Amino acid sequence: MDNRLDKKYICVHAHFYQPPRENPWIEAIEREDSAAPYHDWNERIHQECYRANTGARIVDERNRILDLVNNYSYLSFNFGPTLMSWIERHHPWVYRKILEADRRSVEALSGHGNAIAQVYNHIIMPLANRRDKLTQIRWGMGDFEHRFGRPPEGMWLAETAVDRETLLLLAQEGIKYTILSPLQGMRWRFRRGETTWRDASGGTIPTGRAYRYSCGEGKYIHLFFYDSALARGIAFDRLLEHSSRLLEQIERSWSFRPPTGEPWMVNVATDGETYGHHFKFGDMALGAAFNELRRDPAAQIVNYGWFLASFPVVAEVEIVERTAWSCAHGLGRWSADCGCHLGGEPGWNQKWRAPLRLSFDYLRDALSDHFQKEMAKLTQEDPWEVRDAYIESILERKGEGGERFLTRYLTGGANSLEVSRFLALLEMERFALFMYTSCGWFFDEISQLESVLVLTYAARAIDLAKKTGACDPSAGFLELLESAPSNRAEYANGANVFIRKARSGQVDMARVAASYAIQSVSARRQFRLYAYEILPQKEEDLGASPVACLYGLITVQDDRTAEGEDFLFAVAHFGGLDFRCSVKAAPGEGEYESILAALQDAIEEQSTIKMVRVLDEKFGTDYFGLGDVLKDLRTGIAREIGRKTLEAWTGFQRNLFAAHKPLLLSLRQWGIKMSADLEASMQRILSEEVEGLCEKIVAHEFAPAHGQPPWDATDFYFRVHLARVGAVLEEAKSWGVALDLGQVSEHLGGSLVKVLSKLALTFDERDAGRLLRLLALCRAMQARPESWKLQTLFFEFVTKGIENPGLLARINRIEDLVNELDSMLNCGFARILEKK
Repeated sequence: MDNRLDKKYICVHAHFYQPPRENPWIEAIEREDSAAPYHDWNERIHQECYRANTGARIVDERNRILDLVNNYSYLSFNFGPTLMSWIERHHPWVYRKILEADRRSVEALSGHGNAIAQVYNHIIMPLANRRDKLTQIRWGMGDFEHRFGRPPEGMWLAETAVDRETLLLLAQEGIKYTILSPLQGMRWRFRRGETTWRDASGGTIPTGRAYRYSCGEGKYIHLFFYDSALARGIAFDRLLEHSSRLLEQIERSWSFRPPTGEPWMVNVATDGETYGHHFKFGDMALGAAFNELRRDPAAQIVNYGWFLASFPVVAEVEIVERTAWSCAHGLGRWSADCGCHLGGEPGWNQKWRAPLRLSFDYLRDALSDHFQKEMAKLTQEDPWEVRDAYIESILERKGEGGERFLTRYLTGGANSLEVSRFLALLEMERFALFMYTSCGWFFDEISQLESVLVLTYAARAIDLAKKTGACDPSAGFLELLESAPSNRAEYANGANVFIRKARSGQVDMARVAASYAIQSVSARRQFRLYAYEILPQKEEDLGASPVACLYGLITVQDDRTAEGEDFLFAVAHFGGLDFRCSVKAAPGEGEYESILAALQDAIEEQSTIKMVRVLDEKFGTDYFGLGDVLKDLRTGIAREIGRKTLEAWTGFQRNLFAAHKPLLLSLRQWGIKMSADLEASMQRILSEEVEGLCEKIVAHEFAPAHGQPPWDATDFYFRVHLARVGAVLEEAKSWGVALDLGQVSEHLGGSLVKVLSKLALTFDERDAGRLLRLLALCRAMQARPESWKLQTLFFEFVTKGIENPGLLARINRIEDLVNELDSMLNCGFARILEKK
């Protein structure tokens, strides 16, 4: 008898996804004020969820951390490819943890990894044409294999939206299974000995087994239907308040298995963001539940691929086509005024949804005709096969993948004069796909962030179409958008939203050149601005009199299309945030020298008026100011100028404080309260003094005396500077001034992470000493650096010691360090080491 039949199999699937939020002209997410205090919503959700699930905290009754669980090691999961790309760029440490968890699951579950693929940018597949469906599948598979190093067994469909053609294409591409809502099952039957179909309407299909679905053309795919009661409890009914509540519901679901004697799997699927973002500490409840299930001999945590390979598929199913998990009206949420998520103001409607899709269909068809016609001139292959293969270039634009792609598909290869045009056509198609991202229709109003994003992608696609010689499709597109009513009177319709909001983010190369020039004259120079590389050819610093002026010739090159353009620029900084930057494309022969001579004449005469006249004559009267600089770069420039100004002001205040300190001491002695402006000055002066001392301590290289242990923190230099920190803190206290030490705490946290990372990787007693000194400094300042990564690294350090007896002995020699970290980070890891 197969003992595996009696096991309680559990599979928890998490669908992790955010829409692509990048400004399509620069390929970067600009600050989203609604996500404050974070830079953008990706950053906010990353901290609350994606990062949190790499190390869910297991705590005791005093809330001390005793264990960490990488939930991705036990979750079945998918990440949207565009989100995964963002995590790779911005949080590589978390990215590696996710990949590592999948590798572990492959080893633990006989080659079946926890990760599955997703259709590329989350379009509603039944509403797409066949070509777009195929590209979404192939790009999703290509992205997955690039990251996880293996072909995907399963694929997540956006919103589980499904139809027969989509499932056929999945099967033809080698996908073995997908996951649906039980409400999407129409009828089912056992494959052997049963000819009558059983009704599954109303979500009554048994959810613990795999079902075979016949797609036609001799192909089939397997479908899993998740447990809706469990999913609803996790997403809405607070099962994540405590792991015990989640485990109780899993047990209830298990008790409902049919008496067929077949292997049964309690499986559930929800948005992954539920675990930490939608529900605070949901990651911890999930991690604790996984720990309990791992200890239960009757239970086994598995994934869909393992279950499908381990047991025969005994049933088949037919589905309710053109349905999804998040709309009670079929696919109305993405195509009609169905009322789903209508939570705006009284009288609002969603009548804009259908015209928005109609306008995109019009644009897609116009761009498709242009793409097919123009691409046929540049390649020997089928244009749509070239588009499907473009994922190779997207993943490695400047790497081997990008070059291989050009060699294979572009006539003449990477040396062709048509490289930029070839890539621009493909970029046009990429954004034509992005404009169908499902979130554009999900909410209440066409002028909201998500709808504006998809309109922005349409604007970028039109921009690239015109660059590659297409007739401008804007007129017909806008005419259709006019029939998409906005609920906000100030916009009236979708055409106005497109013109006023979507196009407002448009960036051309001249604006990139001006952004480079303005930041070069005012702040630290950067030669890469998002998706653009700046290649200086000549530059002249014309000094600061009568005003600061920089002049030069640069090439701006787009990484995505390899398009490059030369620009002359001249930027004058009149002080404060007042800039004037003139830019001229494609300068003629000798033009650089003639403009330089004219500017030098104006400077020799010390005439600002003449300088401005030269700029008007040589460049034209149009110019760029700070307001035209790319949004986040503009903020950085303003802050740097503010910092320099404040630095000079603080120096002046510091001299005044030193000169008049006896008077201030007398005021304090007589109990006379300082004025608020004087108190603010003192706070700034003393805070900066602490920051300076801390920087010196962090930078100091400790050299132990003869016979002194390397981890000993009794270095004379350190003691002197630590005492000075203490003295400044006491002085601030005596004046009743609360210092602003947020920035220094952040810097100390970064230094702690750096040293602890090295220590966790390779144990070195000198690094242990550095860590002890940093901890002593934190203690003296009562600084509380952001602790999440420190706790995680500390856990890895302790775990490594437990697994290695030789290392454990060395760690025990620095018991003070372990106890100090335990105390500061609120952990109980020292007790674990003691037991070992």
